[in-house]
Amino acid sequence: MKTVLKKIIFKLGMASLFEKLNFAKEKMRMKKENNKFKKENPNVILPPDFYIYETFTLDYKKYYSGGKETAKWLWNHLKDYINSKNLSILDWGCGPGRIIRHLPDIVGRNNKYYGCDYNKRYVSWCQKNIDNVMFKKNELAPPLDFDDNSLDIIYGISIFTHLSEKMHHLWISELQRVLKKEGILFLTTHGEVMKQKLPKEEQKEFDKGNLIINSFKKEGNRLFAAYQPCAFFRELCEQNNFKIIKHIPGEVINNKPLQDVWILCK
Repeated sequence: MKTVLKKIIFKLGMASLFEKLNFAKEKMRMKKENNKFKKENPNVILPPDFYIYETFTLDYKKYYSGGKETAKWLWNHLKDYINSKNLSILDWGCGPGRIIRHLPDIVGRNNKYYGCDYNKRYVSWCQKNIDNVMFKKNELAPPLDFDDNSLDIIYGISIFTHLSEKMHHLWISELQRVLKKEGILFLTTHGEVMKQKLPKEEQKEFDKGNLIINSFKKEGNRLFAAYQPCAFFRELCEQNNFKIIKHIPGEVINNKPLQDVWILCK
């Protein structure tokens, strides 16, 4: 029903108004908890509220403490596949730095850390407020401002989930270009358990292996959603000469469907 309602709102040209109202509601709902977090963590620098809301959820604790836990979770997935030191690590689609800000302390400061995003506001905020990471702006479409074969690890948490089919092909090729030989690419997608969010007709198309796009707002925005059947994404990776090391299908935990995890090697 949520997806159907979003489609109606989009067709009526009310997507921006809907988002503003929802932001105001979330700000009010989280006011007490967020004020508590700020009082208990006076030295934590937080992005503007709308940046947090727009990229995740307007919950300071989930942004900061949850971001740290996600960074640990990410590294636990990656460390078994990394043999070298002095790594070059890229957060592709870093947003307002929820994950990358924690990696230097978790992985080690002898590595090079990068974050990139097409949203210049996020990049500008990160450049001014997050240490030990170099941030670069890219466009919605490739290329990235990195040399060929220059990065050891690239991760993109819920980035392909907001891109069109054309951009799926362009970006997987670009990530292949900038990753070193035997480098690791870590991605998450909207897999099988996520299809419950789709109307029945779109679920049928998903089951046929077709990418499903819900374009409630402009591409790249969180209201632009892509759903990737396993067969579609597997073929996309293999066509671009990525070896699939591990695919972890998403699960439903506490009635919340989680994204699929893909760990790839060039």
